Amino acid sequence: MDSNNNDRFAHAEDCGKRSLALLLKEHIPPIPPHYAVGYAYFDHTPQEVFEVVQERLSQGHALDEDLLLALYERYILPDGYERFRSVRTDLERLLKSLLKTLRQSDAHNDAYLNALEHHLQALDQATSSEDLRAIGAALIAATREVQVHSQALAAELRQARDELKKAHTELEQHRKAALIDPLTGLYNRRAMQDILQELWSAPGPLTMLVADIDHFKKINDTYGHQIGDVVIRQVAEVLRKCIRGEDYVVRYGGEEFVVLLPDTDLAGGRQVAEHIRGRVAKLRLVRKHDNLVIDAFTLSIGVAERRPEDNPDSLFQRADSAMYVSKSTGRNRVTAEV
Repeated sequence: MDSNNNDRFAHAEDCGKRSLALLLKEHIPPIPPHYAVGYAYFDHTPQEVFEVVQERLSQGHALDEDLLLALYERYILPDGYERFRSVRTDLERLLKSLLKTLRQSDAHNDAYLNALEHHLQALDQATSSEDLRAIGAALIAATREVQVHSQALAAELRQARDELKKAHTELEQHRKAALIDPLTGLYNRRAMQDILQELWSAPGPLTMLVADIDHFKKINDTYGHQIGDVVIRQVAEVLRKCIRGEDYVVRYGGEEFVVLLPDTDLAGGRQVAEHIRGRVAKLRLVRKHDNLVIDAFTLSIGVAERRPEDNPDSLFQRADSAMYVSKSTGRNRVTAEV
């Protein structure tokens, strides 16, 4: 390699090593999106990623998975952000067209005109698909309310409403996809925040399980990451089959899962956890290309029930602590908080 290539290789190697070291220091799984953000931080490309991470670290705050995923989608993942920009451009075009038609029409509707102008201004402040989804929903509602007497204007409004509905549907699909873990099809950590916020206001008991695959690093080291992914998917499938329709399963990160059980007390949660633990312990996987039987794998599970003084974080901390008690006392067991 020539000197330029040598320099680029050395720089890339340095950024890669520092990214991995940063993720491990912050106790964040080094999956590709997290690694890409770490690399971008040390490479200063894009500069926005460097500035956000640098500000967070300089203030003494820890990094977390939600922040890294948000930076990845906003600045590194081109398809997601390009789709965001495309939809925003379409919405802006529609709004400007409607405003022009309304201003030229005898059928002025001041409330609707003001609403369009307001949302056009709001587009300048939109920074996420969720912002656009909210603007699209508001525009659909405003379009339904306005009474237009001009046939030409009514036709244009119908067309605009149809296009807004389409954009709104696409954004909703994009929003939902951003809440799903691609490996397992379960909800991801970001979705868990929304779910807990919804469940927290509901009356009745709420129990949380935190489950972690035992000796998962050994599985990866022995059989490779592809088998590790298969193990994660198999555990996810057991979790999915062991819950009711009103319950939720989240892949919290790596080999860790969270199960949310509304209208379930601590004793009921422990029963569910024991059922899950037993089913996972009975799983037997066979590697296809050589029929090798993979060693049995197990779960350590912690169970905690919401208390009056709890918030979502404190409930998770107690369930997580109970899970670590299961780890420290032999693994493949369930521990309910005292």
